[in-house]
Amino acid sequence: MNILNILLGILLFFIIILVHEFGHFTVAKLCNMKIKEFAIGMGPKLFQKQAGETVFAFRALPIGGSVTLDEDVQDDDPRSFRNRPVWMRILVIAAGAFMNFVLGFIFCLVSVLCSSSVGTTTLAGFQEGAISSSVLQADDKILKINGMDIFTTMDISFQLTNSKARDEGSQYYTYDFVVERNGEIIELNDVKFASRSYAKLIANYKSLTEGKTGYAALPGEYYDIATNSYTEAFTALQQSDSEFAESFRKIAEEYKSTYATENNSLYLDFIVYGERHNFFNVISAAGANFLSYGRLIWISLGNLLTGTYGLNEISGPIGVVQSVSVVASFGWGSLMTLAALVAINVGIVNLLPIPAMDGGRLLFLFIELIRRKPVKAEHEGMVHFIGIVALMVLMVIVTFNDIIRIITGG
Repeated sequence: MNILNILLGILLFFIIILVHEFGHFTVAKLCNMKIKEFAIGMGPKLFQKQAGETVFAFRALPIGGSVTLDEDVQDDDPRSFRNRPVWMRILVIAAGAFMNFVLGFIFCLVSVLCSSSVGTTTLAGFQEGAISSSVLQADDKILKINGMDIFTTMDISFQLTNSKARDEGSQYYTYDFVVERNGEIIELNDVKFASRSYAKLIANYKSLTEGKTGYAALPGEYYDIATNSYTEAFTALQQSDSEFAESFRKIAEEYKSTYATENNSLYLDFIVYGERHNFFNVISAAGANFLSYGRLIWISLGNLLTGTYGLNEISGPIGVVQSVSVVASFGWGSLMTLAALVAINVGIVNLLPIPAMDGGRLLFLFIELIRRKPVKAEHEGMVHFIGIVALMVLMVIVTFNDIIRIITGG
């Protein structure tokens, strides 16, 4: 990490916070609400300036922001937040997350424009020695994998990587596909993929036969990975060229000893088409990426609740800045992808019905909308206070984990 990339990470986080708070501020202004303060950051004030009835401030800790409205229960000012119609209050509270989604979509657009081509989910062809080509075909458009709708190339990678698709001891990963082929929707069950060990076997075999003639194009001629046994052609090879056969046996045995290991990942043996940029496919791809990232965040939240991920795997502001500073070195496309994920993540998390978060406040407003009278201010305030304390504790834990990861290089 260099200092420029770290500053870039801080700037990105600042923009995401600023846009979020600007959403609250703008809609509150449009709804003619009294705004006491617009602040970026938390903790002691470093700088403030009065403009009309509103104080604009920068605070010491760049980990959030706030728009402080007039919420005094005793205040009979019609511009007070609590005295405005409930639908206006809902719009004001939801506006922050909405602006994060708008920003996330903009980041998706820039990410697509930074790419060399617009990725599709249509198969262009197969890698040498592909196993999946026995079922899949070129020009198949992938619609689903193991029941999950596929919008982007990242969806393909995610689902193939994260689905439990290999039985213990098996050399194959097996999936169920739904594809569009020649205008028809077709279900393809038990589509098999080999492991990375198989790709290594092919590469080793290519090195072994480089500059030589008279040998099979692929190692499957001599070693059948379906049965994990040598073929009759290999037996004939041992008699005609024992030196080459022995060299081949060594790479085949290496494959045989590693294909079933737990850390042996899938060999993605097909490639997809890329299209030249135009207005329509850029907008479409950005929209697909937006939906894909949002779903990925929901899946991650679900995994957090079920214990698949632990607290030590959650990143806070420090972790986000560190990630941005690392990803920035890979180029603007990668940086914008991460920026989109962070912005959308902030929007989704803020809408969760958690006390002290926007979603928690929206929950109380919807209760008021249904009951036609507000929850007592002291009761709502107590709930939000408990939420703030819990969030601060979580922030301390997450920040501690971020620092430990930086120190240990984890």
